[in-house]
Order: sequence, then C-alpha cells, then structure tokens
Amino acid sequence: MKKKLVSIIINCFNGEKYLQQAINSVLNQKYKNFEVIFIDNCSSDNSALIYKKTKDRRFKYFKTKKKLKLYESRNFALKKVKGNYIAFLDTDDWWNKNFLSSRQKFFLSNKKYGFSFSNCLHYYENTNKFKIFSKKKLPTGYILNDLLKYYFVKLSTIIIKKEMLKNYKFNPFYNIIGDFDFIIKISKKYKGMSFQDNLVNIRIHKNNFTHNNRKMFYDEFKHWVNNQDFSDFHFNQNKEFLFDKLEYLRLVYLSLENKNFGLLLDIIKFPRYFYKIKLLIIFFIPNFILRLKKEYF
Repeated sequence: MKKKLVSIIINCFNGEKYLQQAINSVLNQKYKNFEVIFIDNCSSDNSALIYKKTKDRRFKYFKTKKKLKLYESRNFALKKVKGNYIAFLDTDDWWNKNFLSSRQKFFLSNKKYGFSFSNCLHYYENTNKFKIFSKKKLPTGYILNDLLKYYFVKLSTIIIKKEMLKNYKFNPFYNIIGDFDFIIKISKKYKGMSFQDNLVNIRIHKNNFTHNNRKMFYDEFKHWVNNQDFSDFHFNQNKEFLFDKLEYLRLVYLSLENKNFGLLLDIIKFPRYFYKIKLLIIFFIPNFILRLKKEYF
C-alpha cells in the first residue's frame, strides 16, 4: 500500500535564528512521503537564503506579495497543499525523527477521526532545560469538553485530514489564538487521536509572540468567549471556567503594566485558589524579574 502524502506547512517571517533546525528535523523524518509548503511572509532577514540551501524536490517555496497576518498566512499555505494530510511546523520548533511515522494508526483511521496530536517537550531557551508539556494521559475521541477545560493541543504536534478544509479555515481576525479557535471548531464534529510520546520540541524564548503581547491575548480571548454559543452543552458546562480564564488573562496583563491596590483587590477576589496564588506571585515580583521569567506564566 502506497504511503499517504503529508503536506508540511512552515510559515516563516524572519525566522532565520531557528529555521535550519526546523528544516533538519523534517529532512530527518523516517517517513519520507511528504512535501514541504514553505511560506516566506515577506521576511527581511536571511530566512529565504537558509531555506533555499535545501536542495530537495519535496520542498516548495512561496512568497507572499505583502506581509500577511499569521492566520491569513496559514490559510494562504492551505491553498497550496496536495497531500492527504497536513502538518504544521513553526520555525522555532522541531520534530523528533518519528513524528510522521508514528501516525500510521491515524492515517488508517475512519472518517470520524479528523485530526491527531501528540505530547511534546517545552524547551526553555533561557535555562537550556526541557520539560514535559503534559504529564497526564492525553485523551482520544471527542475531546471538546477536555479542551475547554485545559487546552493541550500544540499546533506543531497536529496532523489533520485535508478533507476537513472544505468546511474549516483559520480565522484571520486572530493573531494569537487562531490555532486554539481552529481546533475547538473541528473538535465539535471530529474525533482527535492522541499519541502520548513527546514527538515535538516547542521552544520557549524571550521573543515568543504570545508572551510579548499579553493584552492582545486577553482581547482576542475576550472576543472569542463573547462569540460562543453557550446553549451548546459542552460550552454551557464550561461557561464559568472560560470566564474565569478570561479574568485571569486580564489580571496577568495588568500585573505586567499597571500594578495598583485596586488590581490587588481583584486578584484577592479571584475564585480559583491555584491561579490566585500565581497571580499574587506575579503581582509582587518586580517587573524587571518578570521580564526575564515571563515564559513561565
């Protein structure tokens, strides 16, 4: 039986610092039937030169006519794929050599399974240490309820079936939570298949966009929450938690921008004890230390 073609999307904007490691992790895959859709989103660094050193017919280069927002760029890439399955690799992450080969069970699964994902390691560049992302067993099947409680699907661990693209795209409005929104939407209809091995390395560093744009993260999540249908059973079950998470994001970004007594009172009133402790730590730690440790919260 011929192996299914996997389209690997690499969206790149000024990713020269880590790009070669990401490319090497693709070249080292045991599973060889893939194509790479490399999107150069008007990079001004040496990303294109680094990419073009790879002399491999499976690698295909596309450059946008203008700088696109991240999820516009992802949708642009989706129009170029020819594979039966689609994977995503961010330029600052890298795969283990069996990332693709480990998914044979998913490749042979029925139509109810629309996507698969794995566990991963967080690599903290500041301390040169790795940490397992999820110590709990990742669920398989209809996982919407689990995702609403705790979002455990990292984009660089995902492989999806191309057939789903008829009905689903990334929301270009978002800059940070577009992958979260995408996976939540498809998990309403399709099962997800989990793989427990740590097949991906997610790099956490000082230039991570989310860590540097906490207010944007809050604003986008607020927009997302306010546009959900809470008459849906799963959303209704998790409504209180989602609004608590929204408040937590608000308190985090304010603690980084404008600490005051009123903010401290809001933190004290926060209903979830574990997160309240985290917020108090963030509030009382001096900002210059928080800037060094921001990837940990």
